[in-house]
Amino acid sequence: MKNIIKFLLSGYIIFLCCKMTSCSDMDDYLKYLDNGIPTYTGIVDRATFHSGDERVVFSGLLTSDPKIRKVMIYWNNRKDSLLLDINRTSGVDTLFQPIPLPEGRYNFEVISYDDKGIPSITVSKAGISYGEEYKSGLYNRPIKSLEKVGVDAVIKWYNGDESSPFVKIDYEDTDGQIHTVKAVNKDDTTVLKNYKSMSLVRLQAYYLPDTIAIDTFKAKVDELVALENITRQYIVNPGNPFLRGDDGDGKWGTLKGWQYTSNVLNQNGNTAGGWSTDANGTIHLESRDWGGDGFTNGKIYQTITLSAGKYSLEYYSDGFGGSATSMFAVALGNTLPDLEDIEGNTLAHKISKDGVVTGNHTINFQLDKEEIITFGWTVTIPGSNTWYHINWVKLMVLGL
Repeated sequence: MKNIIKFLLSGYIIFLCCKMTSCSDMDDYLKYLDNGIPTYTGIVDRATFHSGDERVVFSGLLTSDPKIRKVMIYWNNRKDSLLLDINRTSGVDTLFQPIPLPEGRYNFEVISYDDKGIPSITVSKAGISYGEEYKSGLYNRPIKSLEKVGVDAVIKWYNGDESSPFVKIDYEDTDGQIHTVKAVNKDDTTVLKNYKSMSLVRLQAYYLPDTIAIDTFKAKVDELVALENITRQYIVNPGNPFLRGDDGDGKWGTLKGWQYTSNVLNQNGNTAGGWSTDANGTIHLESRDWGGDGFTNGKIYQTITLSAGKYSLEYYSDGFGGSATSMFAVALGNTLPDLEDIEGNTLAHKISKDGVVTGNHTINFQLDKEEIITFGWTVTIPGSNTWYHINWVKLMVLGL
């Protein structure tokens, strides 16, 4: 009975083929019949085209058919192809073949052949080659902050891209040794132990564009310097509170560690001024004995030497009353300019006037080489009943 069924099936198939093909085509088809039943060479199992950098990588397993001798890979509507010669072993053989290709998405066909040229059924798969267009869109994981805390530097991260498994971080320690650490996507904080002040931190995110990618891609390196509060390294008596510089015990005194012009000393018969016990110790500029005259271009300042870098200066005032003009400034050299000579004579400055003094005030500046700089305030109080507090000042390094 089985032989009859085989005969009927093969006759029916041959009849259909005769209706659709020529006799020559029929001769080709008969080559793949075994006792009237179609036969094929085994396929490549687990055929995969892995995403790569200007390439795809074909992989697969030869498991069941020991007769496979060649594997043909087609793409671009069979205009392009690659032939692999196969030497089967007695076990499972692994195929791994890089294919250089321009950036783009490709549809592949994989056909295996035995030593008689009998093909397998066609296995169709897609693959992607990534190139410059993809790379140009890669970016480093954004950071909330990079700041020196004690002897270490601490990076606080925003969420990273899901296709970026980690960020590589290179930094220098206080002994001059270079360290590499990795921050994976689940990390929200990374600590750089014994970070060397004002040294470069290099960040580079790595990407796997999809789940079968075989090549890892990298964003361009970002170079940063940890934000660092260097106030107490460079500024004498930076405030919160400001310390008294004289031996008195009354409300008015002088300011310890700062330079000032003589017109600031306008209290207690011109023996004190520029500092008071308000707010537990503050820079305090005021009209003479409150109801008297003011002053013009009174200055309170310090002169220091700073290395090349980017810096931020900030101060806070808790109060102001009356009418005054204040310039918060940093300038090259050993003094601050008068209010009338600001233009071109500061690296950075901010003018506060008539009631807009209270709050935080920040200026940023950059030095291309080591420089002597002077920073502080130039203030004019034009008349009576005016007062002005400065509670603290802060110096930060922002980068190189």
